[in-house]
Amino acid sequence: MKAVIFDLGNVLIPYDHRRTVAAVASLCQCDAKLVEELLAATSDDFGLGRLAPADLCAQMLARCAAPANVRCDDLYGAFCAGVGRNDAALAYAVELQRRPAVTVGVISNTNAVHVAWLDDHLPELAELDLVMMSNEVNLLKPDPEVFLLALELLEVGAGDALFVDDQPVNVAAAAALGIHALLHRTWQETLPAVEAWLAG
Repeated sequence: MKAVIFDLGNVLIPYDHRRTVAAVASLCQCDAKLVEELLAATSDDFGLGRLAPADLCAQMLARCAAPANVRCDDLYGAFCAGVGRNDAALAYAVELQRRPAVTVGVISNTNAVHVAWLDDHLPELAELDLVMMSNEVNLLKPDPEVFLLALELLEVGAGDALFVDDQPVNVAAAAALGIHALLHRTWQETLPAVEAWLAG
C-alpha cells in the first residue's frame, strides 16, 4: 500500500489570505493591518482548537470596534472569503483514492470556521481515507507528531508515503521523518511527480 498525503490550502484548494483579511476589514469597518495583526496573534491558538470561533469573533468585533449590527455569522462568512474549490485537484485526489493499493490523506493547518465551510463545500473529502484538521487533532504542521499520526492512521510506513505541500518548512519536516516529500508549485509539475512516485 502506498499513501499520498496532501496539504489542503493552495494544493487541493485555493486559499487567498489577503482576500479574507480584506473581507473581514470591510465587514468590521476596520483597518486591514489591524485585522492582519489580530489574525496573526490568534492563528496558532485557533489552528490548534484552543480558541473557539465565538471567542475569536468577540475579540475581533471588540478590537475593530465593529458596527453593532455585525454578528458572528457575518464574520465567519467574511473569514471564509479567501477559501475556494479546485475541482480538478479534488477530482484527482478522489481518483487516486479509488486506485488499488493507494490510500489518500489530507493534513491541513486550519480552524473550526474553515472546517465548517469545507464540510459544506467539499464533499470529496469524505471519500478520502484520512482527513486531519489541525484544530481537531490539536497539532500543527510542521510538528513531526502530525505526520507520525497520519502514518499510523493510514497504516503505512514513512517509506511508503508521499507528502505534498506548498510550504518548504512542512516538506522538510516530513522528509526528515523519511517520508517522500514534494514541494507543490503548480499542478503541471505536481501531477506527473506524484504519478512517477506511484510507478516507482
